[in-house]
Amino acid sequence: MPPLFYRHGRLGHALVRNFDYFGWIHIDREGFRGPEVAVDKPPGEMRIMAIGSSTTFDPVVSGDQATWPARLQFWLHQLAPNQPVEVVNAGVPGYRVLDDVIRLETELFRYQPDVIILYEGHNDLSGAFGRRREQGSVATDTPGEVPVVTPWGHWLSRHSLFYGKLVDRLLVLRYLSSGRRALTRAQAAGPSDEEIIESGAQQFERDLTFFLTVARSLGAQIVIPAMVHVSGVGTEGERDSTLLHEWSHSLPFASPETVLRGYVRYNAVLHQVAGRFAATWVPTDSFGLAGPEWYGRSDPIHFNDRGADRMARRLAEALGASGVPGARRARSGTTPPVTTSAPSRGRSR
Repeated sequence: MPPLFYRHGRLGHALVRNFDYFGWIHIDREGFRGPEVAVDKPPGEMRIMAIGSSTTFDPVVSGDQATWPARLQFWLHQLAPNQPVEVVNAGVPGYRVLDDVIRLETELFRYQPDVIILYEGHNDLSGAFGRRREQGSVATDTPGEVPVVTPWGHWLSRHSLFYGKLVDRLLVLRYLSSGRRALTRAQAAGPSDEEIIESGAQQFERDLTFFLTVARSLGAQIVIPAMVHVSGVGTEGERDSTLLHEWSHSLPFASPETVLRGYVRYNAVLHQVAGRFAATWVPTDSFGLAGPEWYGRSDPIHFNDRGADRMARRLAEALGASGVPGARRARSGTTPPVTTSAPSRGRSR
């Protein structure tokens, strides 16, 4: 969906505001997916802001009202119909935690959320493995330099859907090809899988610490759910050949088993940092979101409509059990325990 994005001077890319993508995705004047959001929230209303990347934005579902943040608002209303609640979908595809920190400091603080839900980590993990393709590259004196864009290329990307999709398709093919080459090189030489996971996890922990430091300064209650995926939270091995293919296609820089171990490690980081900052930790292993029926076609991490609704309903129940305002009527015995203790070790499947 290339027309949804524009080149942003600080974040690299951002969502085009006041934009409608064929009636399927609407970006409001503030840059959020869904209905219009006012800077000043109405008196008495609780504002929840869901911050993350494409797994929060939900690009695979059928429309704005089918995203898990939108469904979370629906289910919270069912639990506490007398408490006005607004859930803002502040997800932007491609962002990592460090991007969320920048956006929180420069834009999102103005909306004064009562609760911040950070559902993030997929791109941080894939980025750690993706750095394998930089091995053996020519050293540069200008790392991170913005790529040159021609005036005609920029114009076509903003005005031609065909051109944008063609360029995106070429980028995907290049991504898959470079991933396979990087994985082949890594098997011969270079850092081990465990070294990459650990190095990435340490950076992830630093970025999370920055985010929670800023978020806490806003006075918001912070909620951090564990990342879910098609193989199941905590799973370190996958036997289903179809799911193995999905993982290999989505993240070609590492084997599926390595990716799953990475998810276990990164979820442990989320849990540990949440505990340090007294954030509300939501374990998601009991949400029942393992299996392809909850995700987009050939997609191991992005929800379809059923998955988004399941995520939202279980999260609403967990928030109610944890005492988050506006969700306190959740019945006991139907929600996962909310904890800040040490995370459990992964299991094999």
